[in-house]
Amino acid sequence: MKSVVRTLLTLALAVVVASPLLAADGKRGKKAPPKPQDPAAGILQSLEKAELTDEQVAKIKELAAKTAEKVKAVEEKAALTPEQKKARQEAQKKAKDEGKTGKEATDAVMAAMNLSDAQKEAMKEVGELRAELKKQAVALLTPEQKEKAGVKEGRKKANR
Repeated sequence: MKSVVRTLLTLALAVVVASPLLAADGKRGKKAPPKPQDPAAGILQSLEKAELTDEQVAKIKELAAKTAEKVKAVEEKAALTPEQKKARQEAQKKAKDEGKTGKEATDAVMAAMNLSDAQKEAMKEVGELRAELKKQAVALLTPEQKEKAGVKEGRKKANR
């Protein structure tokens, strides 16, 4: 009788010790699928200080949706490998940590990705599409909203 009780206690102890380990093991490696990025979110965030009207927000979302379709088609044409995507992510993080912005950050990321000429051209086209979207969104703002958002007009033209 003592041996049966001892055996049962030993098994119960083993189950108590093993159950948290098994529960934790089942959670490892299971990430939630990435949420699709809202194409308008970045622009709306950058123009947050402008206090956009509901009509302006709707128009920006509409423009962003149209642009997102074009961007997706161009990105598919670029056909980035998983290694290139990972390199891009790491380079973006590194550039941010080093305080790089604008062209300097973009150049560092592009260099790290090791793109073919066709991929470089496609990525350039994606950048142009996104810049055009931003330009269209800014065009919807009143002069007061542009001032609040800190949008500088004509900056690119002055650099050329």
